[in-house]
Amino acid sequence: MEPQSFANDGLSASDFRTPEFDDTLLNQNKNDFNAVPEFSGGIVIIADKAAMKVGGFIKADFISDLAPIDSEDSFVTTEIPVGAADHKNARFHAKQSRLSFDTRWRVEEDIARAFIEADFFGGGDGSNGSLRLRHAYGTLGRFTAGQTWTTFTDPSAVPQTLDFEGAVSNVNRRQGLVRFIQPLGRSGWSFATSLEDPTVIIEVPTGLSGQGRTESPDVITHLRWESDYAETQSALVLRKLGFQPTGGSVITGTAWGINITGSVHLTDCTRVYSQLTVGEGIGSYRGSPDIVSTGPNSAAILPMFGWMIGCKQAWSDRVTSNLTFSQLTLDDLPGQSGSNLRQTKYLAINTIFNPYDRIFAGAEYLYGVRENQDLRQADAHRIQVSFGFYLP
Repeated sequence: MEPQSFANDGLSASDFRTPEFDDTLLNQNKNDFNAVPEFSGGIVIIADKAAMKVGGFIKADFISDLAPIDSEDSFVTTEIPVGAADHKNARFHAKQSRLSFDTRWRVEEDIARAFIEADFFGGGDGSNGSLRLRHAYGTLGRFTAGQTWTTFTDPSAVPQTLDFEGAVSNVNRRQGLVRFIQPLGRSGWSFATSLEDPTVIIEVPTGLSGQGRTESPDVITHLRWESDYAETQSALVLRKLGFQPTGGSVITGTAWGINITGSVHLTDCTRVYSQLTVGEGIGSYRGSPDIVSTGPNSAAILPMFGWMIGCKQAWSDRVTSNLTFSQLTLDDLPGQSGSNLRQTKYLAINTIFNPYDRIFAGAEYLYGVRENQDLRQADAHRIQVSFGFYLP
């Protein structure tokens, strides 16, 4: 389909493309549900010295759980109940479907960009879902402001699962930020630094009342290297955690984290990716506590360690498979409740078929384990079948 044009002054979508964002997406991210739609072809509106691409997809998920898990729409292994009576779930939904608008225009020698994307995961499990903001940010040159992937994550290392949740240790958070990226010559290296929205998850000690305080932004940097066959990124976050007991002064502590990711194209058809995360007080970057109760009147910043390994294999132009295994471990600090999370594991194996352009169908097996601090554990098994249609 040719782009729709309105008073376009002879411009086309290619006049507004930014290679650092788009070129790699065209060939490497087929069936990657976190990738930004390419800025070419399809529904592109060319206006007076500007262009807008309408993107997104419809994704229908058919889910069958063979063991108890309280998260029905996505495979959240921390919500595997330990000691629950045996039961199964069946769930059909299309909440991962997305709609995006990518608008670009020239500002002197640079291209300004405003991108907004939403899905329908705004409601809880069992509902029809409501519109939820995923991305809303703008870029000009090396500057970015808005809500998008945190600088602490590497979007290219997010596993290509049909499941919405993804690997348990993978940092896949999007949040408000201001960021500056500096390429280091033509070496393939770049440096980024940002101030980002702080989130604190606290398990308040029994007998106390109060709430978390976020008095300063998270400070994050990363160093990244990219080439045609491999890429790696090392990110560092420094943050200040706060808790204010009711009627008392704010108690603060320092937290930190390191996230190292990488991927290698072993062949034109095989890509291996990995991730390692370690730190203290960064559990909220993966949905677990930053601070945990260690007694009736005490709490401590919680150390964590996570890792992931995965592989994407293209069997043909129309068939791909993905294998991902991940594990997250939280320290067994003395005084914790025995029901607190100690360790969780996640395994996903899928095959995705593209019978026609912009249409896909896939099947995925998911396995997860939750282990509590008292060493009691439970596992879950899920079969997910998905069908999807990309906007042109």
